[in-house]
This record gives sequence, C-alpha cells and structure tokens, in this order.
Amino acid sequence: MTVVIAFHCSDGVVIAADSMITPSMGGLSVGHHHGQKISILSGPQIFALAGDTGQNARIRIVAETNHEVIANTAHPIDFPLQLTQTMIQQFTVTGINNAINANPVLAYVHGDQHQCCVFEGALQPRLLDEHHYYSAHGSGKLSADPFLRFLTDVFCPAGRPTVREAIFLAAWTVQHVIDVNPGGVAGPVRIATLERDGAGVLTARSLPTEEIDEHLQAIESAATALRKWRDEIQSGHAADDAPEPPTPPPSAAAAEPPNAAPVSTARAKAGEVQLRFTIRKQADDLFCVWDNVADELPKFGGMSFVGLEYEKAWSEADRLNKHVC
Repeated sequence: MTVVIAFHCSDGVVIAADSMITPSMGGLSVGHHHGQKISILSGPQIFALAGDTGQNARIRIVAETNHEVIANTAHPIDFPLQLTQTMIQQFTVTGINNAINANPVLAYVHGDQHQCCVFEGALQPRLLDEHHYYSAHGSGKLSADPFLRFLTDVFCPAGRPTVREAIFLAAWTVQHVIDVNPGGVAGPVRIATLERDGAGVLTARSLPTEEIDEHLQAIESAATALRKWRDEIQSGHAADDAPEPPTPPPSAAAAEPPNAAPVSTARAKAGEVQLRFTIRKQADDLFCVWDNVADELPKFGGMSFVGLEYEKAWSEADRLNKHVC
C-alpha cells in the first residue's frame, strides 16, 4: 500500500511518499514494515516507488546505471522511453510479461531543466508540465486526488507552485491519506526535492525529518486559522470588513415600463398562498395579472379575476392566452 505525490514546480520538483512497505505473495499482502520509498540516484535523479517492490527495485537499478544516457537524448521524454523499453524486454525475458505492476516516479535533469516523469499503466511514461503539474500514485491515489485538487485550487490559482509551496502541499496530502487510510499507508512522511542550490546547480536532496515536521506543524496552523474564521462567521465578526451593498442609481425606477403591473404590498395571512399569473399580448404590450392577495386587481378586456379559485384562475388564464396571443 502506497501513496506517492509528485509536483513539477516552477523552480524544481517535489516528490513525497509514505513509509509503509507491503511485501506480497501471489497478489496477497503478507506483512507491513516501514522503509524508504524515495531514493536519490546519480544524475542527479529522484526515484520513488509505487507498486511491486521487486519490480521497482530493478527499474531503479537500470535508471541509476544509465543516467549518462540523459545528456545524449534530444527530448526529455527519450530517457523514460528507453527505460520503459529496456524494462519491458527484461521483464519479458524473466517471465513477468503482462504482469507488470510498477508505477514509479522519476525526477531528473535534461538540458539544465528539471523534469518529472510518472510511469502509468504498463510502465508508460508521462512528463508533468506547467499545465499538468501534479500527480498521485499508489493505492492511496483515490484519497489523494480529490484532496490535491482542493489544495491546488486554494493555493495555486495562478498555476504551478514553487518548491517551497509544493513541499507543504505534498506533505499535507500524504498526511491526509495516512489519516484517512489507517492500516493502508503509514508515516513518517518522506520528501525529496530537485532544485537549484546556492550556485544555481540543480541538485537532488532528501529533506531531513526536522524540516518535514515544520511543514506538518504548518498544517495545524492552517487548520487553526480555519477554525478561527469559522468562529468569526458564527459570531458575525467576519462580516465587519464586508463592503456596503451598492446603492441603486436614482434612475432605476424610471427604467420600468410605463404599463408595468403594480406589485401588491398586501401581506398574506398565515397559511395563505400568494399566486400570480401573467398573460402578455406582445403586439399591444397588454397584460393581465391575477394576485389573490392584492386589494385591487388589473383587468383585461373588462374581465376581472377577482373571486376566482386557483384552478379556475389557471383555466381562465389558459383560455385568455389562446384568445389573446
């Protein structure tokens, strides 16, 4: 059971994961223990596993031992494509064939630009970009995706986050999945980044526990701020700074048509239903209004609706409608 979160940021890449490792036998989970799902590889590269642990381990070895190939490829997708081809051939030779169950995430540098590739389906690569800049993998994806959408809508209205912002969003998402999937995924939260160091060189690093804890504490601060806002809503203080409603222009009343039907100001008694029906003859702009609580009712063609019951009113209205229109 796994959740891996990847962000392709404006200034780097952020990858986060939980720490539960689940060995399996014949598709059945046979145990749980804690371990690292994110590795820093040569290149620099960041590798995060999702799916079968053994298959991911083989992919990680091939990615690390072939990192020199990246510099000789024309397009950023070329290295992941070569990795997929190599692994499918290897898996076929060793009898895995159509039983590929590995969906890793790989961050790397191509042409001095940060890249993040997610492997979906049968190890098919997809590059994240400025328009599709986050992804969730593993069994926790069902819980992570809706939460990621909520967080990015709130915190990223202008597009991709920075690395600093994405660390917070990724940490919150992984922690959320841990909280709502007890027994399925587990902490501690692990995070790695690919970003430029002080010399401007893209560098991969694993965040220390203390730094991750700061972001987890920020989650509680955000929750506290929301609870304070809720309390202000309930007390009415949240509306103190709300602007006054706009004042309608003086000419608003004059804009009404001269033959508009008068609106009744009579108040209905308890249990009384107010009904209104309008018939308009567009050619002459004539109309008739029936209102069962009005003191004086408009007439059409000398016929008043006064005293008509609800059913009769609709029947009469339908007759006039056929006669007039």
